[in-house]
Amino acid sequence: MKPYFLPLKGEYYLKIKTGKQNCEIRPNNHRGWNIRNIFPGRILRLSYGYGKGNRMLKEITKTVVNIGPLLPDNVPQWHIDAVEEIYGKQAEWLIAYI
Repeated sequence: MKPYFLPLKGEYYLKIKTGKQNCEIRPNNHRGWNIRNIFPGRILRLSYGYGKGNRMLKEITKTVVNIGPLLPDNVPQWHIDAVEEIYGKQAEWLIAYI
């Protein structure tokens, strides 16, 4: 299976690259972000925006579907705040740990 392409804002791409962020959180079923496509063992092709440079591959180690308010364990508050600022409050989230 080919890697799942995942464009990120530069700030979050760099946080993953430096190890400050260990997961990606998006609304479940948002543009293909669902358990059929996002599962342990799948490779993510992380991209600094949509450009062809600055890409890296990371393997998903664990996925969690969070129903209700976004309160996952071991995720810093800045990350939760950033996700909710981008997507707003959602009923269901899919968290992919890398």
